[in-house]
Amino acid sequence: MDAKYILGIPEIDAQHEELHELVNSLREVITRKDQRHLVHQALKRLHQLLVTHFAYEEAFMKMIGYADLPQHKKTHKGVLNIFENYFDHPPEPGDYEILGKMITDKVLGHVMEHDVKMTEVAKAHMKTNSAPRGRKQKT
Repeated sequence: MDAKYILGIPEIDAQHEELHELVNSLREVITRKDQRHLVHQALKRLHQLLVTHFAYEEAFMKMIGYADLPQHKKTHKGVLNIFENYFDHPPEPGDYEILGKMITDKVLGHVMEHDVKMTEVAKAHMKTNSAPRGRKQKT
């Protein structure tokens, strides 16, 4: 995974790594013609991971008091809606490349645009909450 996607929060970074691998897998499957079932399976796996990742991320944001959480949730919902539309109305194989690009742009774009902002707040929160609070050291 490209270093620009590493945020310094181990659990979220691990999830981003897995998301990146699944996006690459989806791209590979899409290039194969007449593989509707493989595309469907790849999208289903990616959707499941995104649901889990977004839930974790939202809980994390709530814990750190992330002010943009409501907007971030809307962004998550928008990404998941792409999958729900696919599952409700599967495209023709000729449209898979468009679908793959849209998903790649939304998933990886989300990490770069939104998760990086959240990381800055998280690091400030962790620094503040891990600093000693008025305790005197014993001598």
